[in-house]
Amino acid sequence: MAAMPAAVAQPRPLGHVISILGSKGGVGKTTVATALGTALSEKGHKVVLVDLTLRLGSDLVLALGLDADRSFADLIPDIHSLEPTSIENYLLTHTSGMRILAAPNTPDKWQRVQEGHVEKTIHLLRYRYDYVIVDLAGGFDNRVLAVLPISDKIVALLTPERMALQNMQSLAKLMRLLGYITHTVVVLNKWTGKEMLSIPEMEQLIGTNFAHVIPEISAKKTRAHDLIQGNANTEMTKGLSPLVDALVEGPKKENTSTSGGWIFPLISGFIRQDSKKEECVKVKGHVVEHEVQNLVHSRVIEHLGPTYLEYRQNDSDPTMNLRVMVMQVIDDVIKDEVGDAWNQARKHQFRQDMLDEILGLGHLEALLRDPQISEIMVNGAKQIYVEEKGQLILTEKQFTNDAAVTKIIERIIAPIGRRIDESSPMVDARLADGSRVNAVIPPLALNGPMLTIRKFHNDSLGIDELIQFGSLDETVAAFLKQCVKARFNLIVSGGTGSGKTTLLNVLSSFIPGGERVLTIEDAAELELRQSHVARLEARPPNIEGKGAVTIRDLLRNALRMRPDRIIIGEVRGQETLDMLQAMNTGHDGSMTTAHANSPKDLLSRLETMVMMGGIELPLSAIREQIAAALDVIVQQSRLRDGSRKITEIAWVEGMEEDSVKLAPLFIFRQGKFQQREFPPAFKTMLEDRGLTKVFY
Repeated sequence: MAAMPAAVAQPRPLGHVISILGSKGGVGKTTVATALGTALSEKGHKVVLVDLTLRLGSDLVLALGLDADRSFADLIPDIHSLEPTSIENYLLTHTSGMRILAAPNTPDKWQRVQEGHVEKTIHLLRYRYDYVIVDLAGGFDNRVLAVLPISDKIVALLTPERMALQNMQSLAKLMRLLGYITHTVVVLNKWTGKEMLSIPEMEQLIGTNFAHVIPEISAKKTRAHDLIQGNANTEMTKGLSPLVDALVEGPKKENTSTSGGWIFPLISGFIRQDSKKEECVKVKGHVVEHEVQNLVHSRVIEHLGPTYLEYRQNDSDPTMNLRVMVMQVIDDVIKDEVGDAWNQARKHQFRQDMLDEILGLGHLEALLRDPQISEIMVNGAKQIYVEEKGQLILTEKQFTNDAAVTKIIERIIAPIGRRIDESSPMVDARLADGSRVNAVIPPLALNGPMLTIRKFHNDSLGIDELIQFGSLDETVAAFLKQCVKARFNLIVSGGTGSGKTTLLNVLSSFIPGGERVLTIEDAAELELRQSHVARLEARPPNIEGKGAVTIRDLLRNALRMRPDRIIIGEVRGQETLDMLQAMNTGHDGSMTTAHANSPKDLLSRLETMVMMGGIELPLSAIREQIAAALDVIVQQSRLRDGSRKITEIAWVEGMEEDSVKLAPLFIFRQGKFQQREFPPAFKTMLEDRGLTKVFY
């Protein structure tokens, strides 16, 4: 294993995260959060307050009398490039020295704040501050649930009201269920001593003891601004002092950071942050795998945070080097904590599972490595299907919850600048290897986040492989090769998953090397082998709904780039008319794909897509455009046994009265490819293009 770099300056420990959670509204969360921050600041600690109250404006900012000219919403466009130093630009400063990250002040801005944004932001702040105090919302949406696992302490606040007590009873049960009860402290606020129930009776009612009791103070002194200015009476100070002392005197973290580059863009969201504490990995002498996993997660944060920048600057392949470092941490934990309790096979599997979880896509990594699997379909957390040899199979793999699926989606789309949230709940993307990804999240996905990955094979299939698989025979292959070389305009038609893109890739391999080819796609999948290929990819709108570049935009621009041929990954809308016009204006030999179940259906679909462009053209004119532009339609189908075959090749003969006339050339029937008699006009066209008479 590679040795860790020796010359790394000892950085400061990671800060503690303290979350303030209320059993109901009005229990004094904001007041306690600001007072707690003040008390910690007075002890010489660097403190930042984060407002996640999900209201119209920031309670913390209002309480402190600040002008919220910056908020959480402002950092979201830069979230993937933020580092611990640059996040300072989004914080407000109070005269006490505390920093504040304000809540957005409008509902539309709040909707932009997602679970991953919250998680990463708090991690960044830990690198700069001794204490990150988070004023949480009252409910349990994904943003709140993102904070709880990374909190060192959760302060569950209630007042001596019946509703607050009843809610705390339910809240305590929920915290036990989620596994956070060990680092949750229940604090009774606004206690007067005159309540109908005594403190022991209230504790019995909620089912847990109060860690601290904060006495009620006069109305004049309850404003957070007064508390920070030191104007509160001593009762609040007395009530908070034990809590402050417990936080300050608690076990110190050994976790360290760096002020420069930062590991969490690569691994955050896959490290279970509720396992920061190194718990005992053995119970009654038996090694508990879950606790070994927790320990690995903790050690990765400790050891790799301060060293990643050094490796990134001095290594040509930081991802591979990071993998080596993580493997070293895993092996050290196995050696120190597991020893001979596991056999080599189990150790190897544990190592691979941890690498997948920390650096990869968790459960999906094993499926992506399996060469027999062509597609992966995640339907919520508990259902993962795969397509293997054309058949759908339900796997035994499951995610912990929907949040884990969402993190996988965010990890996939972040490097290519895509986004997914409530305002944009669908996204197309691709993995680093070229595999196509589609994701849909609630509210559109009713059963939880959905993820579909169509795998891209690095060993791109050629015409010989398609013949071997039975997708076509030698005669059909030779015919299509001649059509491409003769610069016929081709369109591959077929249903979802029928193999259209694979066939288009194979057909493009027949293009002579001396031509300039432009490819235009929504998500780049085509892999042309020619030397002169210019690739264009559409861009979705940014978080403000602006900046989109469509297939149609790229196609219009491509006409000014002197292409010999244009290949469009798929036409599905307004760009269809532009494609037909390009085929009609000197760009012979262009190719594309479209969704349709037969060549005849394709013609109707093309008509519909042209009309979607909003241009007032009579149907007869549209059909004339189609007849003049297209030469050959190749129908690709997925059969019931899961195989993918060319089921028909048709020539676009021209107009007959008011319709486009098709002439079938090859048809797959009764298990074999049948060649039909070529029309005389098509034979003439072949001869004019220099094709031999071998096909007729």
